[in-house]
Amino acid sequence: MISYYITKSNIPYVNQSIEDILMENVKENEVILYLWQNENTVVVGRNQNAFKECRMSAFEEENGNLMRRVTGGGAVYQDMGNQIFSFIAPKNLYNLEKQIEVIRLAAASFGINAEKIGRNDILANGKKFSGNAFRKTKNTIVHHGTILISTDMTKLATFLNPSKEKLKSKGVDSVQSRVINLNELNKDITPEIMQKALIKAFEEVYKDKAVEIKDSEIDKKKLKSLVEYYSNDDWKLGTISNFNYNICNRFSFGEIDINLSVENGIVKNAKIHSDILDANWILDIEKNLLNINFNKNNLVNAIPKIENTNEYDELIKFLNNLEI
Repeated sequence: MISYYITKSNIPYVNQSIEDILMENVKENEVILYLWQNENTVVVGRNQNAFKECRMSAFEEENGNLMRRVTGGGAVYQDMGNQIFSFIAPKNLYNLEKQIEVIRLAAASFGINAEKIGRNDILANGKKFSGNAFRKTKNTIVHHGTILISTDMTKLATFLNPSKEKLKSKGVDSVQSRVINLNELNKDITPEIMQKALIKAFEEVYKDKAVEIKDSEIDKKKLKSLVEYYSNDDWKLGTISNFNYNICNRFSFGEIDINLSVENGIVKNAKIHSDILDANWILDIEKNLLNINFNKNNLVNAIPKIENTNEYDELIKFLNNLEI
Protein backbone atom coordinates (compact mmCIF):
# COMPACT_ATOMS: atom_id res chain seq x y z
CA MET A 1 0.00 0.00 0.00
CA ILE A 2 1.36 3.42 -0.93
CA SER A 3 -0.08 6.80 0.10
CA TYR A 4 0.76 10.47 -0.40
CA TYR A 5 0.03 13.73 1.34
CA ILE A 6 0.57 17.26 0.00
CA THR A 7 0.38 19.96 2.64
CA LYS A 8 -1.17 23.35 1.87
CA SER A 9 1.01 25.01 4.52
CA ASN A 10 4.30 26.76 3.75
CA ILE A 11 5.16 27.29 7.43
CA PRO A 12 8.16 25.10 8.39
CA TYR A 13 7.02 24.37 11.96
CA VAL A 14 3.67 23.10 10.69
CA ASN A 15 5.25 21.02 7.95
CA GLN A 16 7.82 19.40 10.24
CA SER A 17 5.01 18.59 12.69
CA ILE A 18 2.95 16.93 9.97
CA GLU A 19 5.91 14.71 9.14
CA ASP A 20 6.03 13.65 12.79
CA ILE A 21 2.34 12.79 12.76
CA LEU A 22 2.61 10.81 9.53
CA MET A 23 5.60 8.97 10.97
CA GLU A 24 3.68 8.06 14.12
CA ASN A 25 0.67 6.80 12.17
CA VAL A 26 2.18 5.03 9.14
CA LYS A 27 0.68 1.54 8.81
CA GLU A 28 2.69 -1.68 8.89
CA ASN A 29 2.03 -2.27 5.18
CA GLU A 30 2.27 1.36 4.03
CA VAL A 31 4.86 3.64 2.44
CA ILE A 32 4.00 7.35 2.51
CA LEU A 33 5.29 10.06 0.18
CA TYR A 34 4.88 13.44 1.88
CA LEU A 35 5.37 16.60 -0.23
CA TRP A 36 5.86 20.05 1.30
CA GLN A 37 7.34 23.50 0.78
CA ASN A 38 8.66 26.11 3.22
CA GLU A 39 8.65 29.84 2.56
CA ASN A 40 11.90 31.82 3.11
CA THR A 41 13.37 29.35 5.59
CA VAL A 42 16.82 28.31 6.75
CA VAL A 43 16.77 24.78 8.12
CA VAL A 44 19.74 23.74 10.26
CA GLY A 45 20.68 20.17 11.10
CA ARG A 46 19.82 18.63 14.46
CA ASN A 47 23.24 19.33 16.00
CA GLN A 48 24.29 22.51 14.22
CA ASN A 49 24.99 25.94 15.69
CA ALA A 50 22.33 28.14 14.07
CA PHE A 51 24.31 31.33 14.65
CA LYS A 52 27.33 29.85 12.90
CA GLU A 53 25.46 28.37 9.91
CA CYS A 54 23.11 31.28 9.17
CA ARG A 55 23.71 35.01 8.78
CA MET A 56 21.04 35.73 11.36
CA SER A 57 20.91 39.54 11.15
CA ALA A 58 20.39 39.60 7.38
CA PHE A 59 17.89 36.74 7.64
CA GLU A 60 15.82 38.46 10.34
CA GLU A 61 15.64 41.63 8.23
CA GLU A 62 14.01 39.53 5.49
CA ASN A 63 11.47 38.05 7.95
CA GLY A 64 13.02 34.63 7.53
CA ASN A 65 11.97 31.47 9.36
CA LEU A 66 14.65 29.55 11.23
CA MET A 67 13.88 25.84 11.62
CA ARG A 68 15.89 23.08 13.31
CA ARG A 69 15.08 19.68 11.89
CA VAL A 70 15.27 16.40 13.78
CA THR A 71 17.82 14.84 11.39
CA GLY A 72 21.53 15.40 10.98
CA GLY A 73 23.34 16.99 8.06
CA GLY A 74 24.01 20.58 7.07
CA ALA A 75 22.02 23.80 6.76
CA VAL A 76 19.83 24.46 3.72
CA TYR A 77 17.85 27.43 2.41
CA GLN A 78 14.25 26.74 1.35
CA ASP A 79 11.69 28.84 -0.47
CA MET A 80 8.71 28.20 -2.70
CA GLY A 81 11.04 27.19 -5.53
CA ASN A 82 12.21 24.23 -3.46
CA GLN A 83 10.18 21.01 -3.36
CA ILE A 84 10.68 18.98 -0.19
CA PHE A 85 9.85 15.28 0.01
CA SER A 86 9.65 12.66 2.76
CA PHE A 87 9.47 8.90 2.37
CA ILE A 88 7.97 7.42 5.54
CA ALA A 89 7.93 3.66 6.00
CA PRO A 90 8.04 0.87 8.59
CA LYS A 91 11.52 -0.65 8.72
CA ASN A 92 10.53 -3.76 6.77
CA LEU A 93 9.33 -1.66 3.79
CA TYR A 94 12.03 1.02 3.88
CA ASN A 95 14.08 0.81 0.68
CA LEU A 96 16.55 3.61 -0.05
CA GLU A 97 17.27 2.37 -3.57
CA LYS A 98 13.57 2.52 -4.48
CA GLN A 99 13.19 5.95 -2.90
CA ILE A 100 16.16 7.38 -4.78
CA GLU A 101 14.79 5.79 -7.95
CA VAL A 102 11.55 7.79 -7.48
CA ILE A 103 13.60 11.02 -7.49
CA ARG A 104 15.72 9.88 -10.42
CA LEU A 105 12.68 8.82 -12.44
CA ALA A 106 10.86 12.09 -11.76
CA ALA A 107 13.91 14.05 -12.94
CA ALA A 108 14.25 11.79 -15.99
CA SER A 109 10.68 12.62 -17.02
CA PHE A 110 12.00 16.13 -17.72
CA GLY A 111 15.03 14.86 -19.63
CA ILE A 112 17.39 15.28 -16.67
CA ASN A 113 19.92 12.59 -15.77
CA ALA A 114 20.21 12.45 -11.98
CA GLU A 115 22.69 10.39 -9.97
CA LYS A 116 23.24 9.77 -6.27
CA ILE A 117 26.72 10.69 -5.04
CA GLY A 118 28.01 9.75 -1.61
CA ARG A 119 25.57 9.14 1.21
CA ASN A 120 23.13 12.02 0.81
CA ASP A 121 23.50 14.09 -2.38
CA ILE A 122 21.72 13.78 -5.74
CA LEU A 123 23.37 15.56 -8.66
CA ALA A 124 22.56 16.71 -12.18
CA ASN A 125 25.25 18.06 -14.51
CA GLY A 126 27.76 17.55 -11.72
CA LYS A 127 25.94 19.88 -9.31
CA LYS A 128 23.75 19.11 -6.31
CA PHE A 129 20.00 19.67 -6.59
CA SER A 130 18.92 17.40 -3.74
CA GLY A 131 20.31 16.87 -0.25
CA ASN A 132 18.96 14.02 1.86
CA ALA A 133 18.81 13.14 5.55
CA PHE A 134 17.49 10.20 7.55
CA ARG A 135 15.64 9.55 10.79
CA LYS A 136 14.98 6.28 12.62
CA THR A 137 12.69 5.31 15.45
CA LYS A 138 12.12 1.84 16.86
CA ASN A 139 9.74 0.82 14.07
CA THR A 140 9.89 3.53 11.39
CA ILE A 141 12.40 5.26 9.11
CA VAL A 142 12.06 8.64 7.41
CA HIS A 143 14.13 9.66 4.40
CA HIS A 144 13.58 13.32 3.54
CA GLY A 145 15.24 15.79 1.23
CA THR A 146 15.00 18.82 -0.99
CA ILE A 147 14.69 19.34 -4.73
CA LEU A 148 15.95 22.70 -5.98
CA ILE A 149 13.73 23.81 -8.85
CA SER A 150 13.66 27.63 -8.92
CA THR A 151 15.11 28.60 -5.56
CA ASP A 152 16.41 32.17 -5.16
CA MET A 153 20.14 31.48 -5.36
CA THR A 154 21.02 35.01 -4.27
CA LYS A 155 19.18 34.52 -0.99
CA LEU A 156 20.65 31.05 -0.62
CA ALA A 157 24.17 32.49 -0.89
CA THR A 158 23.30 35.47 1.33
CA PHE A 159 21.76 33.62 4.25
CA LEU A 160 23.85 30.45 4.45
CA ASN A 161 27.26 30.73 6.04
CA PRO A 162 29.13 27.42 5.57
CA SER A 163 32.69 27.18 6.83
CA LYS A 164 35.54 27.69 4.37
CA GLU A 165 36.83 24.25 5.36
CA LYS A 166 33.53 22.67 4.32
CA LEU A 167 33.54 24.38 0.93
CA LYS A 168 37.19 23.43 0.42
CA SER A 169 36.33 19.79 1.13
CA LYS A 170 33.72 19.98 -1.65
CA GLY A 171 36.22 21.53 -4.08
CA VAL A 172 34.26 24.77 -4.52
CA ASP A 173 34.62 28.38 -3.37
CA SER A 174 30.99 29.14 -2.50
CA VAL A 175 27.79 27.34 -1.57
CA GLN A 176 26.10 28.82 -4.65
CA SER A 177 28.65 27.31 -7.04
CA ARG A 178 27.99 23.70 -5.96
CA VAL A 179 24.18 23.64 -6.38
CA ILE A 180 21.81 23.92 -9.34
CA ASN A 181 18.13 24.63 -9.95
CA LEU A 182 16.48 22.04 -12.18
CA ASN A 183 14.72 24.74 -14.20
CA GLU A 184 18.17 25.74 -15.44
CA LEU A 185 18.17 22.37 -17.21
CA ASN A 186 14.49 22.42 -18.19
CA LYS A 187 12.65 25.74 -17.99
CA ASP A 188 9.24 24.04 -17.90
CA ILE A 189 9.75 22.51 -14.43
CA THR A 190 7.81 24.06 -11.55
CA PRO A 191 7.27 22.71 -8.04
CA GLU A 192 3.63 21.94 -8.87
CA ILE A 193 4.62 19.95 -11.96
CA MET A 194 7.37 18.19 -10.00
CA GLN A 195 4.83 17.11 -7.38
CA LYS A 196 2.81 15.33 -10.06
CA ALA A 197 5.97 13.77 -11.51
CA LEU A 198 7.03 12.49 -8.09
CA ILE A 199 3.65 10.86 -7.42
CA LYS A 200 3.67 9.27 -10.87
CA ALA A 201 7.21 7.97 -10.34
CA PHE A 202 6.24 6.77 -6.85
CA GLU A 203 3.44 4.68 -8.35
CA GLU A 204 5.67 3.36 -11.12
CA VAL A 205 8.53 2.29 -8.83
CA TYR A 206 6.23 0.68 -6.24
CA LYS A 207 3.88 -0.73 -8.89
CA ASP A 208 0.77 0.42 -7.05
CA LYS A 209 -1.82 3.21 -7.06
CA ALA A 210 -1.11 5.88 -4.44
CA VAL A 211 -3.99 6.82 -2.15
CA GLU A 212 -4.25 10.46 -1.06
CA ILE A 213 -4.22 11.11 2.70
CA LYS A 214 -6.92 13.66 3.58
CA ASP A 215 -6.46 16.72 5.80
CA SER A 216 -9.06 15.28 8.17
CA GLU A 217 -6.68 12.41 8.94
CA ILE A 218 -4.13 14.80 10.51
CA ASP A 219 -4.63 15.07 14.29
CA LYS A 220 -5.15 18.83 14.81
CA LYS A 221 -4.59 18.74 18.59
CA LYS A 222 -1.31 16.88 18.16
CA LEU A 223 -0.35 19.24 15.34
CA LYS A 224 -0.83 22.32 17.52
CA SER A 225 1.33 20.84 20.28
CA LEU A 226 4.16 19.94 17.90
CA VAL A 227 4.09 23.35 16.20
CA GLU A 228 4.55 25.02 19.59
CA TYR A 229 7.55 22.78 20.26
CA TYR A 230 9.31 23.29 16.91
CA SER A 231 8.71 27.06 16.81
CA ASN A 232 10.11 27.60 20.31
CA ASP A 233 13.51 29.32 20.53
CA ASP A 234 14.81 26.64 22.90
CA TRP A 235 14.50 24.13 20.07
CA LYS A 236 15.39 26.43 17.16
CA LEU A 237 18.44 28.11 18.68
CA GLY A 238 19.56 25.56 21.25
CA THR A 239 20.90 26.33 24.69
CA ILE A 240 23.76 28.80 25.09
CA SER A 241 26.34 28.14 27.79
CA ASN A 242 29.81 29.26 28.83
CA PHE A 243 32.43 26.83 27.59
CA ASN A 244 36.13 26.92 28.39
CA TYR A 245 37.42 24.12 26.18
CA ASN A 246 36.91 23.63 22.44
CA ILE A 247 37.91 20.79 20.11
CA CYS A 248 36.99 21.31 16.46
CA ASN A 249 37.94 19.50 13.25
CA ARG A 250 36.57 18.80 9.80
CA PHE A 251 36.68 15.12 8.94
CA SER A 252 36.00 13.33 5.66
CA PHE A 253 32.41 12.75 6.87
CA GLY A 254 31.70 16.25 8.25
CA GLU A 255 32.60 18.72 10.97
CA ILE A 256 32.57 18.04 14.71
CA ASP A 257 32.85 20.98 17.11
CA ILE A 258 33.05 19.87 20.77
CA ASN A 259 32.47 22.52 23.44
CA LEU A 260 33.08 21.65 27.10
CA SER A 261 32.65 23.39 30.43
CA VAL A 262 35.38 21.96 32.67
CA GLU A 263 35.40 22.78 36.39
CA ASN A 264 38.00 21.33 38.77
CA GLY A 265 38.88 18.76 36.14
CA ILE A 266 35.27 17.55 35.68
CA VAL A 267 33.17 18.05 32.54
CA LYS A 268 30.06 19.87 33.80
CA ASN A 269 28.49 20.64 30.44
CA ALA A 270 29.00 19.47 26.86
CA LYS A 271 27.60 20.70 23.57
CA ILE A 272 28.61 19.33 20.19
CA HIS A 273 27.80 21.08 16.93
CA SER A 274 28.03 18.97 13.80
CA ASP A 275 26.72 18.61 10.27
CA ILE A 276 27.18 14.84 10.06
CA LEU A 277 24.20 12.68 9.15
CA ASP A 278 24.18 10.50 12.27
CA ALA A 279 22.54 12.97 14.66
CA ASN A 280 22.00 10.37 17.38
CA TRP A 281 25.71 9.52 17.56
CA ILE A 282 26.49 13.15 18.37
CA LEU A 283 23.81 13.22 21.08
CA ASP A 284 25.19 10.00 22.60
CA ILE A 285 28.70 11.47 22.73
CA GLU A 286 27.35 14.57 24.52
CA LYS A 287 25.71 12.39 27.19
CA ASN A 288 28.84 10.27 27.67
CA LEU A 289 31.04 13.33 28.20
CA LEU A 290 29.08 14.65 31.16
CA ASN A 291 30.69 14.32 34.61
CA ILE A 292 33.84 12.55 33.38
CA ASN A 293 37.33 13.45 34.58
CA PHE A 294 38.74 15.51 31.73
CA ASN A 295 41.65 13.64 30.20
CA LYS A 296 42.46 12.07 26.84
CA ASN A 297 41.60 8.49 27.79
CA ASN A 298 38.18 9.43 29.16
CA LEU A 299 37.51 11.60 26.11
CA VAL A 300 38.32 8.70 23.77
CA ASN A 301 36.28 6.23 25.84
CA ALA A 302 33.26 8.55 25.69
CA ILE A 303 32.93 7.93 21.94
CA PRO A 304 30.44 5.08 21.39
CA LYS A 305 31.12 2.66 18.56
CA ILE A 306 28.78 2.83 15.57
CA GLU A 307 28.02 0.79 12.47
CA ASN A 308 30.09 3.13 10.29
CA THR A 309 33.46 2.16 11.72
CA ASN A 310 35.36 4.49 9.37
CA GLU A 311 33.80 7.53 11.01
CA TYR A 312 34.45 6.13 14.49
CA ASP A 313 38.07 5.25 13.68
CA GLU A 314 38.75 8.66 12.12
CA LEU A 315 37.44 10.52 15.18
CA ILE A 316 39.32 8.28 17.63
CA LYS A 317 42.59 8.75 15.72
CA PHE A 318 42.14 12.51 15.84
CA LEU A 319 41.41 12.53 19.58
CA ASN A 320 44.38 10.26 20.34
CA ASN A 321 46.68 12.77 18.62
CA LEU A 322 45.45 15.71 20.72
CA GLU A 323 47.72 17.23 23.32
CA ILE A 324 45.60 17.33 26.48
